[in-house]
Amino acid sequence: MIVLLSGQIKNIGDFLITDRSRRLFEEFVDKEIVILDRTKKLDEHLDVINKSRFVVMCGGPAYADNIYDGIYPLVDDLSKIKVPIIPFGLGWCGRPSGNPLAFSFNKKSQEFLDQTHSKINNSSCRCLTTEKVLNNNGFKNVVMTGCPVWYDLRSIGKSFPKNNDIKHIVFTTAADPKLIGQTVKLIKLISRQFPTAKITMTYHRGILPDKHTTIRATIGYLLMALGSKLVNSRIKIRDVAYDLKKLNFYDDCDFHIGYRVHAHLYFLSKRLPSILINEDGRGKGMVETMNLPVFNIEDKNLIQKINTVLSNYKKSDFSDFERIEKFIDSHFEVMKGFLNNLNKF
Repeated sequence: MIVLLSGQIKNIGDFLITDRSRRLFEEFVDKEIVILDRTKKLDEHLDVINKSRFVVMCGGPAYADNIYDGIYPLVDDLSKIKVPIIPFGLGWCGRPSGNPLAFSFNKKSQEFLDQTHSKINNSSCRCLTTEKVLNNNGFKNVVMTGCPVWYDLRSIGKSFPKNNDIKHIVFTTAADPKLIGQTVKLIKLISRQFPTAKITMTYHRGILPDKHTTIRATIGYLLMALGSKLVNSRIKIRDVAYDLKKLNFYDDCDFHIGYRVHAHLYFLSKRLPSILINEDGRGKGMVETMNLPVFNIEDKNLIQKINTVLSNYKKSDFSDFERIEKFIDSHFEVMKGFLNNLNKF
């Protein structure tokens, strides 16, 4: 049995990470998976944890200065966890922005990771930037497996189909509610480039306020929707937070463009084309790792650059993405090797 620590609360990207991680471990390591909430102390679960083969720290931008005991509270006394802890597909948090090699862990987190890495052959990280950050902080036994969302087991070995008829586009909205103007400009561009396509605008973190979304954020999200509707009245708005089944319709779409990293990876994993717009270093690290075009929110020429790339993609029937299938499939072998090595525990 394996314990998987998940951050799935509202953001559907965290649900995707957990689901893809669980499927990989079930396929290559152990069918019995216990999922626990990584955001809470684990003292009441110590019996289950210590009966497991190991504990998996699962996905997301967890490599912040306070990974322990901020991102992962775990337990106050780490000696109570008797089994190995495996960092799996974790990423750098993106701060300080644009300067990953200036990043460092606080004393408590550094000591925790020193201890963690001393008990395992390797940890797994999700991008080359994260690998550099870890190496720079003294952790050399790291394998860049990629994010678990890269890997849809049913799509491994399949090709990106050429497509000159884009019928349904998913546009994922930014986490930052202030990006209203940029969002509307992007919708205007997409509507012009694909005048007959259906466009669905999705909110991975939800729209309406609750304990995870402020009223201020909701106002920004609603203005994004309103402004986009004024540009293109045919746009559909969907809140896809909390429930992974809400993403099922993605499989019937032809193209993704937007700000959500895990929507981008979901589409690529399904062999569907995608463009990601980076809100911070997390997205940038991912597209640079996959050698895809880099689009950053602060770029004054962002709309023009995306327009050029979209035009080129259309001219080639999106055949540029053929190399991504080879990239994912080759790194899947790295991921399988990492997982198979865990069978010694």
